[in-house]
Amino acid sequence: MDTNLTVEQIIKTKEFSDFYQSALHFCEFIENYKTKSKLDFLERIRQNLLCLYSAGLKLQWVDLQSNVDFDEKIDDEVFKNVLKSIDDRLQDARYYWHVFDPTKDEDKEPVCGDLVDDLGDIYKDLKYSIMIYNLDKPDCKENALWQFKFDFDKHWDDHCINALTTIHFYLENE
Repeated sequence: MDTNLTVEQIIKTKEFSDFYQSALHFCEFIENYKTKSKLDFLERIRQNLLCLYSAGLKLQWVDLQSNVDFDEKIDDEVFKNVLKSIDDRLQDARYYWHVFDPTKDEDKEPVCGDLVDDLGDIYKDLKYSIMIYNLDKPDCKENALWQFKFDFDKHWDDHCINALTTIHFYLENE
């Protein structure tokens, strides 16, 4: 993929369109999906995460020409309800053990992970960037594209991989 595309050109690429649609679908699923069972939720969220991660890998880097701080944010009460909803659907399939970086010898101690935290962080990062992307303000698209890529590379990609691994084992053990 060409690395010297403008924001307008990136927005028109299939790669960005696929990612954006996956992000919208993930957020919509988290907000509205009424599950039939814990297993149903785990199977469907796994599909969402696989699509999202695959599309995130193809996101184009954007060099910011302007770094704007937007006042928009996700309402704390709304986000609290999202986390509660995720927890309710996961039921007892919430916690797991992992090491932060299994490739480093000094990082051997297992820590307790939390699927509610993983899915909530992915949701929050995506939802914020979607909000910025849809603003009718100067530089919002450029900043949102940068944020999508930055958040994937530096934050939620790890949450996504940990969640996928954990969901795999929860489903395999059922």
